[in-house]
Amino acid sequence: MFFADPVIGVRQALRVVRDEGCVSFAVWGPKAANPFFSTINDVFDRFVESEDPDSDAPDAFRFAPRGKLAGILENAGARNVIERHLNFQVEAAMSFDQFWRLRTEMSESLRTKMAGLMPAQLPTVKQAAADAAQRYFVSGKMSFPAEALIVSGRKPAV
Repeated sequence: MFFADPVIGVRQALRVVRDEGCVSFAVWGPKAANPFFSTINDVFDRFVESEDPDSDAPDAFRFAPRGKLAGILENAGARNVIERHLNFQVEAAMSFDQFWRLRTEMSESLRTKMAGLMPAQLPTVKQAAADAAQRYFVSGKMSFPAEALIVSGRKPAV
């Protein structure tokens, strides 16, 4: 997701794999299907102006469109490319406050957006995020639906 040039990155991965060896990549599905990421981000977007990202820029959801990463593997020389769709839950025993801290500390884009807020706005944003996320927090447990793609291919024999 974060390679400057994904085709070159996949070619390098294939280069170091033995002939007929397999490479596999796991990437996030669509942002809307991954509220672990989108819930807080969407709230921040209501308060802080941000640019629409380039759909091919390095980003967690860069390869969310089905077939996009599979095409890159094929373009890099992989054979027998297979794309699998995976639905799962991101679960942990944590409160919303712990989740807020985790997301705002691990996400560079959220840290940048936080820096664009007036200090007095932060409690309002945090409360709006808590309201948006409340359905994912029950009895001290966090449970978000999630979607990923697993894309695999083989290095051809030389």
